[in-house]
Amino acid sequence: MEKLGIFGGTWEGRQLAEFCQERGFLAVISVATPYGARLLREDQYLTVHAGRMDGQAMCRWIKENQIRQVIDATHPFAGQASENIREACKALRVSYQRLLREESQYQGKEQGKEQDNGRGGGSSSGDSLKGEIFWVGSVEEAAIFLERELACHQERKALLTTGSKELFSFARIKEGADRLYARVLPSPEGLKACREAGILESHIIGMQGPFSYQMNFAILQHTQAFYLVTKESGRPGGFQEKVDAALDLGCQVIVVGRPKREQGKSLAEIKEQLEKEWKGQEKPAGSEKDSKSGSKGESKGESKGESKVKREILLVGMGMGALGSITWEGIEAILGSDGLLGAARMVKDAMAIREGEGRKEGLTCITYHPQEMLAWLERHPEVKRPVVLYSGDPGFYSGAASFMECLKGKGMPYRCRIIPGISALSYFGARIGKSWDKVKAVSLHGRDGEEDWSLRDQRERFVLLDGTERLRFLCRELIRLGQENALLWVGERLSYPQERLISGKPEIFLDLEFGTLLAAWVIPASS
Repeated sequence: MEKLGIFGGTWEGRQLAEFCQERGFLAVISVATPYGARLLREDQYLTVHAGRMDGQAMCRWIKENQIRQVIDATHPFAGQASENIREACKALRVSYQRLLREESQYQGKEQGKEQDNGRGGGSSSGDSLKGEIFWVGSVEEAAIFLERELACHQERKALLTTGSKELFSFARIKEGADRLYARVLPSPEGLKACREAGILESHIIGMQGPFSYQMNFAILQHTQAFYLVTKESGRPGGFQEKVDAALDLGCQVIVVGRPKREQGKSLAEIKEQLEKEWKGQEKPAGSEKDSKSGSKGESKGESKGESKVKREILLVGMGMGALGSITWEGIEAILGSDGLLGAARMVKDAMAIREGEGRKEGLTCITYHPQEMLAWLERHPEVKRPVVLYSGDPGFYSGAASFMECLKGKGMPYRCRIIPGISALSYFGARIGKSWDKVKAVSLHGRDGEEDWSLRDQRERFVLLDGTERLRFLCRELIRLGQENALLWVGERLSYPQERLISGKPEIFLDLEFGTLLAAWVIPASS
């Protein structure tokens, strides 16, 4: 059967792939890396190909998959890839359509806030420098501009956020290469590109975006970067948040402008076009709802007579709380949802993400009880893409397990998929510079637990807490069982602007007051 071919692991490409799955359009999507493939979900309607292709490989792929129409959703800066796709479609006489990313329309804070940014490199008079934007035509021009600036100002540093493929352009900066930081995807390709460009391993920031204003602000502060190098990548690339944070810190922002304007259509226009052109296509065998007997067309993993899956429920980890700690996959799930369920704080944060993208529609259910969530879903069959929100990581001391058990017990025809977030354990360990591969995780959230606080096994403990009294209980137990000299790290409101980290022996925490968003890291006295 003929299929729709999509090129590009971009945000728009993934949105288009999910749209095809929802509508039942047969599609195949090509992404450059295995990392990009992991952000997509294959099913009877969508097949994912991972790996870069030249023009000849593209022609073979189009032929083998019987593609009758191609949508080019590659990155705005992937000029060579788009040219190869156009040539392949022309050679095979296959319909080609370019999907254009929405322009950022950045209004431009021509000046940032006047404040002491603490990064050095100020004027001789001691005045605080104001943030400025410098536009260049290519990554090569940005590298030349930055090389000249760093040569004139030996104490300044730079954060590169142009992507790993263009890092080789900055290899020209030999003197002072230790003043360059690079933020790239945490993939083997990204790390290799950093090494080949001469970026020190300690200066590589491997993270998946998009990044909030707060996260950009924190990274710029941490690296003490005076220059930010970025592409004008549009709203999905987090351009606005990057530049705002940099200007407010007094950074000089070097922006690589968009390539020449292309002809094409927006994501909304492409979707409307596909609705008209693909609506009546033939479906794959077994994909349609079966006859009343229900004896055919079971989905994978269903036995005869079982109920058909009505809809998929996404269980999304919101990270530690601040919007910068949720993954890109989690943000996409929230943006694509028409029903959000969870505790009030989680739903409020998710709605802020949606409103930031101009998406205010959709229903909400404020509860953390699985039975109430499932009852709400039954009352709202019009909700086709429900998302249940959890703090941290749904796989780490989360209510997600209770939800799935409840779902299984009731035998309801839903399928669940977990989208992990950043757990308190991994975040806290990173903040205090501790490895968490051997630490023992304990939860005292709402319970005293049965842990041996004499710590005879000499293992470090990560402890989830629900407030001051539970922390005091932990400290009293440590003192009572001979661990009065253990070292504690206590973290409150992790990832939030009000984050507080305190270290010391158990005794010092007996008189301190904390809120409810609390965790501790315990290091035995003799370890």
